[in-house]
Amino acid sequence: MKFQDLHIHSSLLSILAQLDFFNLTPIQELAIPQILDKKDLICIAPTGTGKTEAFTIPILHRYYTQEASLKDQTLILNPTRELALQTQARIAALTQGNHIATISICGGQSYDQQIEALSQYPTLIIATPGRLLDLFAQGIFSFHSIKTLVIDEFDHMLELGFMKEVNQILQELPHERQNLFFSATLPNDILRIANKTLRNPLKIEIKKEITNTTIEERVFYVDKTNKKKLINYLIELNPEEQILIFSRTTHGVDRIVQDLRKEGILVEGLYGDKSQKNRMQVLSTFKANQIQILVSTDLLARGVDIENLPLVINYEVPDQDTLYLHRIGRTGRNMVSGKAYTFCDAEDNHKWIQLQLSLNRQIRIDDQHPYVLSWEQMISTSELKKGNRRKK
Repeated sequence: MKFQDLHIHSSLLSILAQLDFFNLTPIQELAIPQILDKKDLICIAPTGTGKTEAFTIPILHRYYTQEASLKDQTLILNPTRELALQTQARIAALTQGNHIATISICGGQSYDQQIEALSQYPTLIIATPGRLLDLFAQGIFSFHSIKTLVIDEFDHMLELGFMKEVNQILQELPHERQNLFFSATLPNDILRIANKTLRNPLKIEIKKEITNTTIEERVFYVDKTNKKKLINYLIELNPEEQILIFSRTTHGVDRIVQDLRKEGILVEGLYGDKSQKNRMQVLSTFKANQIQILVSTDLLARGVDIENLPLVINYEVPDQDTLYLHRIGRTGRNMVSGKAYTFCDAEDNHKWIQLQLSLNRQIRIDDQHPYVLSWEQMISTSELKKGNRRKK
């Protein structure tokens, strides 16, 4: 289905064409007509399937056609600063040349600038819950003009502990509004909130298998001591490609960055303990292709869009299948092919087996690299772990 088939405003169609958006993704095809029909929705779809445009396009159509007044505000809640700022940037691309004001309200930004922007009565407000409620408590922000509520990455919002804040925001909002809940999964907490909040909601679900249609997945069995050598080997094989490497801990991120810098490689690290200014600068630099390698904790595992990223590497096996899918979903987005490689050492082998069982598929083993972990090493490490358990 093409955007032209939706009969949305000509100016919006023109902008979509300039951005090379012609064909709808499955979530857009199912959600946009229902949003235009002012239905409450629960949309479950993997990352990288076009959820942001699925709710943004029909909302903007109302403003373009003047079906909605610019004083009828839309509130878009995001779980993290990075996602809020990314959402604002993607909306800005769809409102170019038009007088639809947007603002991001999140931590790490100037209070004075946000207060000044709010005084201009923006039409679209993209916010994280904490900073929004902070401004509300000070009497600087009011919910009374919100006509449309979007909660994006709802499951991640709850994972980060924002249940109390979300409930408080829902209590403060006007009763007459449209509610749009977007999430990668559907935990019971979302269902409980939806049952109390939404009016005859429609549920739209895109199965997770779609995320992997354009991603080449491989596992590399490698000893812990050889992982940094394997990274260098893969960089040499892909000298022009950008790579996003995920590590479990901030210490792991710093160690990988230090090792790669010793090899003269342009690399930066990203995790939550760094300042917001530094995080945004590093992410912007990577998106601008000014550095080849970015090493991150799971701060970047959800929602963040890095255009045409060729390769994601899991330095360790992720703890959950959902986390694995979120991580590899940074590549292969918008139907552009990508690669996702996972390093598995002997200690992580059992976890890797369980992860594949959860995914209900077997991921191809790459044994053509120079640091392949032998079965002898695998067995000896497993026996050593058993012996340590017996001693304890």
